[in-house]
Amino acid sequence: MSRRYLISLLAMTLALVLASFVVLWVSPASFLVAMPLLALYFGVVAGVQHFLVTRAMYRSPKTFVQIFLATVVGMLFLHIVILAAYLLTHLTHAHLFTVAFLVGYVVSLVFETVALVQFVNNERNRRR
Repeated sequence: MSRRYLISLLAMTLALVLASFVVLWVSPASFLVAMPLLALYFGVVAGVQHFLVTRAMYRSPKTFVQIFLATVVGMLFLHIVILAAYLLTHLTHAHLFTVAFLVGYVVSLVFETVALVQFVNNERNRRR
């Protein structure tokens, strides 16, 4: 992984952590301790997914597609398991957690999509 990507990933994670603390300052009743932890979770998941996909780019196109689809499905399954486990164990905070989880998921999805498109474009330009 490039240094630029790692700095961007750290910035995204810190922005999500700060957003969770903004919720604490604006509406303390809406804050969950899990909110900053979700930011770290999405940062780690995005980093692992990026690492696996970018490593697969140097293999055959068939292998790349298989690894890319496997990581997407695996991460979605992991997200569903995490979300379901929390919702089943903490019914009183289910709504707040779901909103925080969806915000983190959308931010992480947009971040990782942009990072992968930039990586592919840079690799294409480098090979020319």
